[in-house]
Amino acid sequence: PRHSPALPPGERARGRRAATAAMGDDEDAGPKPNRANIDDEFLRHPHSGAFIRNPLLDKSRSTPILFQEPEFKHNCLEEALVDYNFITVSENGFKDMMKHGQAHVRAIADRPDSATGGAGSPLARAAMATLSKNQQTYEFVVSVRKSTYVPARTGRRRQDAKPTAGTLIDKLNIEVQDDKEGGLKIEDVKEGLIAVWNRRQHTALQVRAGDRVLKANAISAVAGSTPQQLQEEMEHCTDSLKLVVRRLATERRSSKASAAGSVRLGSKVLA
Repeated sequence: PRHSPALPPGERARGRRAATAAMGDDEDAGPKPNRANIDDEFLRHPHSGAFIRNPLLDKSRSTPILFQEPEFKHNCLEEALVDYNFITVSENGFKDMMKHGQAHVRAIADRPDSATGGAGSPLARAAMATLSKNQQTYEFVVSVRKSTYVPARTGRRRQDAKPTAGTLIDKLNIEVQDDKEGGLKIEDVKEGLIAVWNRRQHTALQVRAGDRVLKANAISAVAGSTPQQLQEEMEHCTDSLKLVVRRLATERRSSKASAAGSVRLGSKVLA
């Protein structure tokens, strides 16, 4: 048998320290992102890397599919679920939304004609109606393509232009303003790509004045990008534009209210 040569005590200690440091580096790196597909049997846990059963495969369920945000991001589900719309809401906000809407959803679900599969079913519409009554802050995604923009026909009578301090984003035709509160505040929605988006979506996912743009494609105010960088991406991106829009709570909440964690809810795009 072969034997390793003996090392002095000082060399052995240095070797143990080097091995410990190497293992520490691997632990700090954590599991690598898992680029999942919608039909994968398993997803991966964001911290342990363990396999978890993919709830998206259960087509018979009538209850919402919930993901903790780390699970959603680690499995790159935003890329996999391109045919879905999503909102991000705090756990407390979701509980509040379900508490007030539970009776409405249950009444719809008990109807003989209630379907449990399609996004256009009475049950799905009831769930969306519950969302529209939500009074908590939530975020949703808007996806448009600039190549689909069709200029509005110019009428004979010109409308009087309202004075505004905002900037009109070409083709999107929304006025935005940096009000120093993070991201870009939407001041007005005119006829354009965002108005077309609104006509195809449930009211809870329609962009309106007072909403805030937090992200444009990879440019994110949360990650430190400036409002000017957000605006430039919205104006100069080549075609596909994905915006993350935040809708603030409709009533003031205590600053001590817990917002620990958040969940993602999804619905199939109807357009």
